[in-house]
Amino acid sequence: MADPAARRKFEALVAAAFADGYLADAEKTVLEDKAFRMGISTREMHEIVGLGQQRKLSIGIPATAAERDALLEDLIEVVAADGRVEAPEYSLLARFAETLKIGLPELRQRVNRRMQGHGDRNTRAQTRRESPPPAPKRVEPPAPPRPPVYQPPPPPTYQAPPFMQAPPPAFTTPPASAHKEFPEETKVADLPPVTLQLLKQSIMFDNEPDSLQNIARTLGIGAEASAQIRQAILAAFPDLKPGSQAIVRPPARR
Repeated sequence: MADPAARRKFEALVAAAFADGYLADAEKTVLEDKAFRMGISTREMHEIVGLGQQRKLSIGIPATAAERDALLEDLIEVVAADGRVEAPEYSLLARFAETLKIGLPELRQRVNRRMQGHGDRNTRAQTRRESPPPAPKRVEPPAPPRPPVYQPPPPPTYQAPPFMQAPPPAFTTPPASAHKEFPEETKVADLPPVTLQLLKQSIMFDNEPDSLQNIARTLGIGAEASAQIRQAILAAFPDLKPGSQAIVRPPARR
């Protein structure tokens, strides 16, 4: 049985991997590596992945800021492993980053650095794969002991097999039935799609004062302008129902 703290952290990583409803091959590879480093057995890893697929996992908030920052980096590494960060994944990262008082600009920089790191590793791996194999050494036949003079056959020609390049696992496109592209959003006050999606979720899951505070902090505007933006979003999306629900829940007592 793995250490309880290590299991809670691995459960958080698995929950983030399933935030978009799909576990990519590259995300699974990162999770397997994390499980090995945390001392989590293969059987326990498959058990936790099964719970994540059923959406039965939650993300616990570590006690210290250093632990929360380390967990945020691991969450970014998992969701960015497939070369893209979907809107549900970005929303989850943004809500967790709030516990560290990290705003969207700094979070975006961290995500971009992680994405750039994946691109550099894939480029180096592709360069190594494309390097041609060394040509075989030519072995001269021995000299004939006596006449007639032996004419050696021409050296064999070597032709490298065609290189079959497969797309890197981190950029493998998931099946259409299992993965949905980010939907087009109705424009509201020229807000970017990702920012609009985050504000919609804040209105849907937070109470009115908290959602107004989140709008003001995200856009850097005053209370009156925040209220106008909130009303504009509610008017643009009639089906959006304000409410209160915590996305990040503390871990269940064991």
